[in-house]
Amino acid sequence: MSQQLPCNLLLGIQTVSLRVNKEEEFCVRNAALLVNRLVKFYEKKANSSDPNAVMALVALDLAMCGLKFESEKTNLLEDVQAENEQLLAMAEEFTL
Repeated sequence: MSQQLPCNLLLGIQTVSLRVNKEEEFCVRNAALLVNRLVKFYEKKANSSDPNAVMALVALDLAMCGLKFESEKTNLLEDVQAENEQLLAMAEEFTL
């Protein structure tokens, strides 16, 4: 069984207390750093300190990153599959 660790994070202006698996703590803390960097970026870019507006922009940015990543991963997998099929077809020609 994995041990749960307390993890207190500051996200924007909100403090969040979580219990996370020991294996995930590094990821959780790095994700919080990324969120806070984006908060600062959008506070400057939008010239706004409204936490709701800034966090909405951060959420949109991170969601878009996730969707783009999934799309690129799917395209890459399709390209690899197509190349594998071509290589298998070429290998079959040589075995005949």
